[in-house]
Amino acid sequence: MKTLFRIVSAIILAQIAFFGVSAATQIVYQSLDQLGANASAVVVGKVAAVRSYWNEDHTKIFTETTVTVDESFKGQPGASVRVVQLGGTVDNVQVTAHGALQWKPEEEIVLFLEPAADGAFQVSGFSQGKFQVERDPRTGAAYVMRPALAGAEFVGTPDDKAAVEEVDRTPLQDFMAEALGDAAPARKN
Repeated sequence: MKTLFRIVSAIILAQIAFFGVSAATQIVYQSLDQLGANASAVVVGKVAAVRSYWNEDHTKIFTETTVTVDESFKGQPGASVRVVQLGGTVDNVQVTAHGALQWKPEEEIVLFLEPAADGAFQVSGFSQGKFQVERDPRTGAAYVMRPALAGAEFVGTPDDKAAVEEVDRTPLQDFMAEALGDAAPARKN
């Protein structure tokens, strides 16, 4: 009985160790100007639809988010973009990718995008390339919310931890100028 208890305890400890390690997500930190330089498209838009589905082999679940593009600051992605990421829920089966983005219908966002398969995009820098937009209720001016980066371990973070840990609210044009430098167009739809 004592031997059985030790074997079961060892198996449980091994599972805890395995799942504890596998749950950590390491992401290479990218500054805003690095995100801008690496992205093939930078857009402002609203989440129009979110759906999760099985891949053809029925081995992985992906989530596809359709975003209606209101403004394009880099690239020519079209009137809407499809963003695909690993994880989601289908038929009561949930696959979780730690650090994966959450999407809300009608959410206004800035996306830094890189090409993925079948004409879809993926968010640059994993979760780093998605930012919420807030509108001033009185003026309608757009502000980009730069959240504290949490939920993942970042590799290569700047010495200034405040750049990663503080929430910031920046006017959209200033945000784009910082991200794209001289390449930031005035505004185009």
